[in-house]
Amino acid sequence: MNIRIQIAVTAVLLILSNHLFSQEKDVVFDKEYMERNNGKTTIEINEAQELIYIILSLTDFAKENSNMVKHESSYYDSVQTHFSPFAELRVVKEFDKLLRESLVNYFLLSANAYGFTFDNNKLIPTNVYNFPGKGIGNYEIAVNPIITHLTSLEEFVTKASYRKFYDDNQKYYDKLKSEYESYATVDKQKEWLENRFDYKINSYRILTSPLIAGMNATHTFTDEGFKEMLLFVPTIYKNNDWGEKYQKLRNVRIIFTEIDHNYVGPVSDRYLNRLNLIFSNRSKWVDSSNKTVEHYPNALKVFDEYLTWGLFILYSYDKIKDDQDLFHKMVNHVNDRMILKGFPKALEFNQKLLDLYESGKYAKIEDLYTPLLDWCESQ
Repeated sequence: MNIRIQIAVTAVLLILSNHLFSQEKDVVFDKEYMERNNGKTTIEINEAQELIYIILSLTDFAKENSNMVKHESSYYDSVQTHFSPFAELRVVKEFDKLLRESLVNYFLLSANAYGFTFDNNKLIPTNVYNFPGKGIGNYEIAVNPIITHLTSLEEFVTKASYRKFYDDNQKYYDKLKSEYESYATVDKQKEWLENRFDYKINSYRILTSPLIAGMNATHTFTDEGFKEMLLFVPTIYKNNDWGEKYQKLRNVRIIFTEIDHNYVGPVSDRYLNRLNLIFSNRSKWVDSSNKTVEHYPNALKVFDEYLTWGLFILYSYDKIKDDQDLFHKMVNHVNDRMILKGFPKALEFNQKLLDLYESGKYAKIEDLYTPLLDWCESQ
């Protein structure tokens, strides 16, 4: 990967969880945990994860890639002012090396940090998320990287007074979490999705940071029949040139097109053979000259990316169809973003999807698959 080229990973990358390397369960949801979290949406700026994002922001790699770390904010400036004197510590160099090895390590470091909490300046396991991030695509790791780098992480925590910095910013973190509650309307998204899929997720955990830029991830973990979705997304984005309604919907879109992967995935898996046949002519569905599409290497991932973005148009249709100007603005936003990402048939695909939905013949999204795939095959 040429790190001089801005990385354009703006789509979801699934954090894979399997038992390839370890007999220990990746996640453990005990009775008390399930009772406490069932039916809830939790928004966190997690202390252990924020440590990782801050260290990543100090790397030379991050300074060259603004799509990975959000550079334009007063918070970023305060992070750099406070922590730059410690940028020569071992862990910063170790993380820079990992990023140059594979961008996937950005996700694996932050995901696995969620399995740890603090005891003074020591990082200790929560014993809930033991090893949630083992790989993406063909890139896999055998050992939890937080354990590998534990000593150098704790050295950074102590020397850089990380925990004091985190505590000093609590009011700011609380403000960002409150904005999520006001803007994101996650409960409405969950209700809409679960009315249209035969799939229920017990708990949503939104894990955000003011340092997350355009790289998002999501995965649903299951233990003892309890499903919990982890969602790694940026904080609420504001633009003074946008009206209030449009601003809310733009933020909802960022969240929705991550969340719905968790619902679309189990259905698409059942159509894998047909998807492989229909999307075998890859050049028809993706622009291979666009670097972003490298992260969608097979038919399943290509189709799911089309559909997860298309579903947001259906969600918008149900929520704002009476405001046609706003609705068309959101449709154009989705189509423009998809084409920019390297998915040239977005406009046609989304129009067909909307036509099928508007017909009222299909009670569940799963029911749309056959006629939608018939249309795809005809292309």
